[in-house]
Amino acid sequence: MEQLSIDFNKSICDNINIYAFVEGLPIDKELGILVPKASAIRLADNNYYIVEDANHLTICKPPSKGHLSYSKLLECLKIFMKENNTPPMPPSPCYGVGLEDKAKAIKKLLQKESIVALVGMGGIGKTTLSTKVYQLFHNQYEKSSFLEDVKSKHIKDVQKKLLRDLCDRKLHEHEDVDKYLHEIKQCMITKNVLVVVDDIDMANNLQALQLLIDKHATNVDCKSKVLVNCRNWQILKNHVKESAKVDMALLDEEQAIKLFMFHAFKHANHVTNDFKNISMEIIKACGGLPLSLEILGCYLCDIHDLEIWKDALRELKAGRNITGGYDNELLWKNLKISYDHLNQEHQDMFLDISCFFIGFKKNTFCRVYWNVDGSSSPKLILQNLKDRSLIKWAKDGILYMHEQLRDMGGEHFRRHFF
Repeated sequence: MEQLSIDFNKSICDNINIYAFVEGLPIDKELGILVPKASAIRLADNNYYIVEDANHLTICKPPSKGHLSYSKLLECLKIFMKENNTPPMPPSPCYGVGLEDKAKAIKKLLQKESIVALVGMGGIGKTTLSTKVYQLFHNQYEKSSFLEDVKSKHIKDVQKKLLRDLCDRKLHEHEDVDKYLHEIKQCMITKNVLVVVDDIDMANNLQALQLLIDKHATNVDCKSKVLVNCRNWQILKNHVKESAKVDMALLDEEQAIKLFMFHAFKHANHVTNDFKNISMEIIKACGGLPLSLEILGCYLCDIHDLEIWKDALRELKAGRNITGGYDNELLWKNLKISYDHLNQEHQDMFLDISCFFIGFKKNTFCRVYWNVDGSSSPKLILQNLKDRSLIKWAKDGILYMHEQLRDMGGEHFRRHFF
């Protein structure tokens, strides 16, 4: 309990409001009042309720909806929501390496730019970072909205959520949303607003949501801010300045170790050398990709058979499902989304690079493709693949891609052509 209290105190940020409930009755004659008032309200800044007919246990778990501890909690939540008009928060990341420092850097950039973009491959942590930014700083704005996974939702539903969050307008199911969209734009102009747009995949998404802030606007012109993340820079480059583009970086070795160890050994008091060694191999194979490290760590947590860990490493390197479960399927689907959105010519070039041309110079690769009848400019296709976070090249022009994109490409090639 002492360690839990220490961890809780460390997790508290300056901008979190804490409401305390103080027990009015002892648990029994022997235990008495379990948490005295002074302890209960120490972090609450006078935001507390004394529940006269509740002891510690009935405050933690009200026996019924008619109990005073339940009604007081409900009353408190209603007052808090009304005062802050707070939209539902996105789920908190369970653990992130250096997330708070990264979020503060994004906040600093948002102070200079009207719209900021997080760009990178699937699983690299764009949603995790944008969620952290929203959770830390949304209450510094008059209004805020977190639009989660926009690409998988109907744009009308996203528009309705934005209207509800920013303009307090709740529409009926069949009510026409279009006639109210001007209210969003007006709110963005007249108020201090933060909108986070998670994972867009179409160039007209921002326009449909009335979020096309002038990318050259200054803080004087527009106090509202938009943070958007996507895999494809081409979608955003006409709306976001190059200086406001954040290329998401893979975790370095130290960060990758921390993330994997947290998930894989969170219940372990001691880790043997055999498991440490296989862990380092798995971490290396994940290539600093946070989603891979988290999924592998969670899968292997509490598995004490070293052979299963070795099998998992082999399957990971082969680009195949490890667990057969949803989380593992999520990893490969996440990586494959950008590939599936390519046309045939771009898909073919991606597969050729993943299987044969990693380590070749860009100019050498282009000379090979110039001789293909009827093909588009290889330089143009390479740039498109790079903008979609599927390939990269070093300063000397050497082509490379993330290990798991490479393995996904290799496995896809084997399945479809052999």
